[in-house]
Amino acid sequence: MKQELLKELKEKFDETKQELGFKATFEELNEIFYIKDSVLDVSFVSENFSRQLCARIVDTYMNWNNYLHNLIMPNPQSMINMHESKMISDDDGRKDIIKLITQTMAFVSTNTKIGLIKDKKEEGDFIDKSVRFWNEKFKQKVSEIITKICDGWKKDAEKD
Repeated sequence: MKQELLKELKEKFDETKQELGFKATFEELNEIFYIKDSVLDVSFVSENFSRQLCARIVDTYMNWNNYLHNLIMPNPQSMINMHESKMISDDDGRKDIIKLITQTMAFVSTNTKIGLIKDKKEEGDFIDKSVRFWNEKFKQKVSEIITKICDGWKKDAEKD
């Protein structure tokens, strides 16, 4: 069953790539957005695979945005959120996070528009831009933020 589903996924991906004309490879998209895992998790490849793919891309960015948002506006009922928020105490760090959230939301909102207007060229562009945005901006900035958080937890763990 798993192999059949992955074969169907690859076939749908190839059809979608040809239809939309995007350049990103399956491997690039899978490395960033875990396309295989997502399809295996739901045991389903949509007839309208391009929307399933775009939804997975948006889910990935929105999961990160939720985490980043909690660093800026932590849930007061979560000790973890409150503590991590304090690890990003400098104004520059907070400004960087807000800018990253804004850039991501501008990008993600494009998917909503594409779903409404059903523009195949714009959908293909969105897929390519999702990879480019990840590689050129998002991954580096999030890595810097996560490094600060990780270092903060390590520093706290060494106290005693």
